[in-house]
Amino acid sequence: MPSPRLRTLAAFAVAALSAAALASCAASGDTSGNGPTEASVAVLDEFFAHLENGESAEAAAMTSIDFPEEFIDEDFYAASAALPTDATVIDVKGSDEHSVTATVEYVLDDPENPMTATYKVKNTDGERRISWSNDSFGVINVGSPGRLVLNGEMEYPMSADAARVSLLPALYDFTYDDPTGTTQLDPDGTNEFTVAWPMDDQPSDADLPARVNVSTANVSVIAYVETDVTDAVDAQIEELQAACVAEGLAGPSCPASVVEYDKPLIDPSSVQWLREPGYGVSGTDGVVEYSKGFTLRADGDSYPGHAVYEGTVTRDADGVVTFTRK
Repeated sequence: MPSPRLRTLAAFAVAALSAAALASCAASGDTSGNGPTEASVAVLDEFFAHLENGESAEAAAMTSIDFPEEFIDEDFYAASAALPTDATVIDVKGSDEHSVTATVEYVLDDPENPMTATYKVKNTDGERRISWSNDSFGVINVGSPGRLVLNGEMEYPMSADAARVSLLPALYDFTYDDPTGTTQLDPDGTNEFTVAWPMDDQPSDADLPARVNVSTANVSVIAYVETDVTDAVDAQIEELQAACVAEGLAGPSCPASVVEYDKPLIDPSSVQWLREPGYGVSGTDGVVEYSKGFTLRADGDSYPGHAVYEGTVTRDADGVVTFTRK
């Protein structure tokens, strides 16, 4: 029978072997997903080094995202407001054996307020690929006559459908360009903004023009024609109405339907223009149209149909609004 001393030594040896086995298991990673992450962090370090150097194609090749060529073109990427610099992994979970989820902090435009976003590195048969929560977002411009321009190159006109955009991490430049001059993104005249991508949280509205909404899923704009523009057009239509009456309801200042009715005006003071509903502003890509319809009464008679003034509206750099009749 072993002595008490030998039994104690044996127990100590078993405990030591068990501890060593646990330490070995932790070092190699286990099926619960907890384990070493150094290899995945190294992949992220290489990825952000490519981004900082503007090597967009090389960075894109390290991801699991199928980027359209135009979005990883180096000139397009270099046109961003800022590229990521000084990237640091500040939190990491998972295991190199399976997948790692990491929070990465990096500088875009403001070193005092670095950006953070979540990235995933997945190991598939020894090949590690990077991804993030949304591999694309929508650019929505459904009601604005101007175009959104991304990084000075990609244009997004008015459309009933959202355009899908796949971008590498960066701070991207958006500009709103309305050739009619009648709409803008903010009452103060601001038509530019930036969007950091990817993002974990929705940015503050305080950093954006009033008619821009940015979420983790899309960028949308709703730039509408201001009342000062429609007021200016209404004043021009009133001038046309006065001239039409002076022309005896038969001249070029009158709506076509009035001239076609071909009834001589006897008493100019009897003319009434009664506003009809259902007319107003409408927009298409690069064009703003305005219409205003009336029931016309003169000499105790109502003219058939509506007398309609319609045309396109523009505003020049000096703020002068022009109504061009169709």
